[in-house]
Amino acid sequence: MDYPKHLSEKIREEVAVSYMKHELRKIFPSIDTKEVDNLMKNKELNTPRDFWNGLHGISMGFKLKNILFLATAENITWQKLTVDITDITFGVELAQTKKIREGKISAQEFADYYKNNLEEKKTQLEATVELRGNDFVRENDPIIALERKEGDKNVISVHDGNGRLSRHLLEDKKTIDVYLGKITGEKLLNFWIPTQLMIDILFFTYEAVKNKDDELLMKYSAVLNDIIKNFDCGKDEFLERALTNKKELREKMLGVMGIIGK
Repeated sequence: MDYPKHLSEKIREEVAVSYMKHELRKIFPSIDTKEVDNLMKNKELNTPRDFWNGLHGISMGFKLKNILFLATAENITWQKLTVDITDITFGVELAQTKKIREGKISAQEFADYYKNNLEEKKTQLEATVELRGNDFVRENDPIIALERKEGDKNVISVHDGNGRLSRHLLEDKKTIDVYLGKITGEKLLNFWIPTQLMIDILFFTYEAVKNKDDELLMKYSAVLNDIIKNFDCGKDEFLERALTNKKELREKMLGVMGIIGK
């Protein structure tokens, strides 16, 4: 299969590997993360397919966090940068930000509040260290952030690494390493669709066929058609890897979905 070239861009691989190493160290502290560095070159894998499916499995399976669509969307360009920490905005609420106010806040607002509340700052830092420990490498992994237009200004919002941002601020660090994605347009385009997502939907689609529920079958088929049309090799991946090879069921699905001669 011919995969879109952007799926093999080095910087996208770096974003994915950095994320996987960070999460796997958290779950398996003794893991040798050097093996993750070479995952895209692993001869046991069909790459880039298995690499990106693996990222999805780790990020959604362990953390329910969708890193995959951002890392692979063709209209997001990525850079690794060291930026002024106060240029960033938290992507979620944390216990430390709720002390200030509800809602997402900027790193500048966070820094200003704790500068004027030193006892609370000490308490929050102690609680952070107790919760997160002192894994220097993991705490200094690059965060993942997106730059978007909000009103008349560009805002850098954290997608993964809010805890690291909070700790950096409580420790009075002035900069932070970040994989920064910049989006062109309003919606994500041509991103990798996890093969397992299609297989999961097909499981329920096959159940609809078995139960002769034509209405449900048509709804699932519409969802599958919408999914595969939004990615360059979505149709090929669906036909080669996701869809059953059982002749009667396969022909039924191809007919319902309007895919002829496959």
